[in-house]
This record gives sequence, structure tokens and C-alpha cells, in this order.
Amino acid sequence: MLFTQRVLTAPRAAQLVVISVVLWSAPALSQAPPVQTCQLGDLTLESGEVIRDFRMTYIVLGTLNAAKNNAILSLHGLQGNRNNQSYWAGPGKAFDTNRYAIIQPDTLGVASVDPNATTSPTRSGLNMAFPRFNIRDMVNAEYRMLTECLGIKHLVAVAGSSMGGVEAFQWAVSFPDFMDAAIPGTPMARANRQGNFIWEAVRQVVMIDPKWRNGDYPNDDPPRAGIGVGLQIQSVVGSSAAGYEEEFTTREQVHAAFAKDAKTVGNTVQPRDWIYRSWAIQSHDIGQTPGFNGDLAAAARSIRARVLLFPNCQDQLHPPREGGVLEAAEYIPVAKLIDLDDIGGHRGSRSAKSLALFDTEVRALLKRIADGRPGISGPRFPKNFSRADYCPR
Repeated sequence: MLFTQRVLTAPRAAQLVVISVVLWSAPALSQAPPVQTCQLGDLTLESGEVIRDFRMTYIVLGTLNAAKNNAILSLHGLQGNRNNQSYWAGPGKAFDTNRYAIIQPDTLGVASVDPNATTSPTRSGLNMAFPRFNIRDMVNAEYRMLTECLGIKHLVAVAGSSMGGVEAFQWAVSFPDFMDAAIPGTPMARANRQGNFIWEAVRQVVMIDPKWRNGDYPNDDPPRAGIGVGLQIQSVVGSSAAGYEEEFTTREQVHAAFAKDAKTVGNTVQPRDWIYRSWAIQSHDIGQTPGFNGDLAAAARSIRARVLLFPNCQDQLHPPREGGVLEAAEYIPVAKLIDLDDIGGHRGSRSAKSLALFDTEVRALLKRIADGRPGISGPRFPKNFSRADYCPR
């Protein structure tokens, strides 16, 4: 979910390199694939409201085969875009582009500044009159894109990180027979109250920027300071306290990183669209899927895909217990939970250690599926979990 990620060249590095995670980040691929557009007409939301002339943009890494049975859907986070997940994909990577077609959409309401991307409050021209949507609406839009524009009837896997991990969880509940595997990274099964507080704080900072203008600001003059500074509040819990100590050696480095991140976010995130997406994530609960009457355990039990869960017990933005991930993992029929246990917190999913763990586990699962073997290798919970409903202390 965090828009920027700080990468250290050594522990307590004297220099800080800040890279934007929305840039093309798959060095094994020689060039970015073309952006494709799926026109879906009317998109009816769970509320009954309708988004007219809905379109979804996406890229495909690798080649969709003639049978259209080698596709993996990979979903980005709250303030990401279609390129955000490219670090998982490439020849020989977890999502091997020599074998699979990895479809990476700009999800509903994407908060990028690309004027031609997926329909959003801003790109629709409706601004704050745009209907509110939820995570299930986002999933339904992706389902329509896959089935209506690409002709895909079944996925090898659906995966995502942060908000994309939340979506992957919902995919497994909403369309239980549509994929062999679900791979949610740093996900939530339901929103948590601390997250509600954080996202409301960010929204309030955006809205007190004089350029907010009740959300009807001109597109060429958005509240850049509001969204840039506001999202630094989210960054506070984007890493653990130990992560900050590891990452910075001086107060000046901290202040420089804050200023650079705020400027980057201010120039690349569309505030109005981010706010709509934050409303979607803050209200989410897989138990609220129609037919489950708020029962998270029942929703989890309905999942038929094999599920690899990658939470981080040091994640304060999507805490595994409060976000319902540990509870869901107990009830999903075929599941394995891998604790990333990274001091980087929410953005620790991109550390070298976490990526190596992800690569090993995902490659093993996809090979098992390709070989026609059932289940997932290894225990449901890590061996150091003395009880399933709490992260180890």
C-alpha cells in the first residue's frame, strides 16, 4: 500500500535511496508491455448504483496460451498501479513469464495521475459525485475484465499485496471455483480499527489543504501538499520502530526522506481517487459477502482454492490478528500461513528476505498444481506459533 519504498545498501546506511514502486521494476523484462483497455459499459455496484462507461486498463507479462489456462491475476495496493506488482514476475521468478501470463490491472478507482487509466472519480468527471464502491465491487470488475475481454474462465492463481492482498482474499470467497490458488500478501480479511483511524487521519489532512475545495479541485491543481504529507501518517506504521532504527542513522536522514516521499506522493497520487479507495478498504470484511451474514469463519470455510497467506506479524497497518488473517487461516480448508516476520513492517514484504521466502513458497505451490498434486506442503501455521490466534511475542 505504501507508495514509496526505501531500500538500504547496508544496515544503518549512511545514504538513503528512495525508489517509486510504481515504476517499471522487472529488470529481467526488456521493456514494459503495452497498456490494454477493456471497455465494460455499465458496472453495477453492490449498492445498486451504476458506474457508466466503465473501463479497466491492464498489462500482461508473459503470453496467454491458446487454451487461456495459464493466467495469474496480480493486484496492486491502495496507491499503486498496474506496474506495481511487476517485481514478482519475470523469467525464473515466482510468477515465471516463460510459463504464465501475469495480468496486472489498474484496479477500480486507481489513484494514479494517468488520464487514460481505469475509471475513477476523477477520470469519470464526476469527482465527489462518483458512487462509493467496496472491495467486492473491485473484484467483480476484475472478474468481468477477465471473462468478457480476455475470455478467461479459470485462473492458475490470484495474488496481490496490501490492498491487492485484501482483494485476493475476497476473490477466493466471491469466486471460489475460479482459481486453483489464492496468494494474499500482507492482507486483511477484515478492516481493523487502527487502520480506520490512520486512513481517516490521512483523509482529514488532505481535506484541510485549501486546494481540496470540497473535492472539486481542477485536475491540474490538486492538493499535493495534503496528500503528500497525509500519506506520511500512513508511513509511520508502514515500518516497525526497529525498522526505522535500521533504516536511518540520523534525524536529518529521517527529515530528508519525509520531504522526498511527500513530494513524490504529491506529484503522483490523485488525492480524490485515493480517498475513494480508502473508503473501500476501511469497510471491508469477507464475512459481509452476501450469504454469510457477517460470519468471517463461514466465509473462510467456503474457500475452495489452496491459499498461501503472507502476513507480517510486525505489520502495524495490516496486523494479522486484528485484520482477521489468523482467524481465517484456521478455517480455510487448504491453507498455509507464512509469517514474513520482517522489521520493515507493512513494506517489509519487499525486503530481500521476504521476496526470497515468497519466491520459494509460491514456486513450490505452482509446481504442485502443475504436477496435479493436491494440497500445500508444510504445516498450516509456522512452528513457532504457540497458538493460532496470536502472533508470537
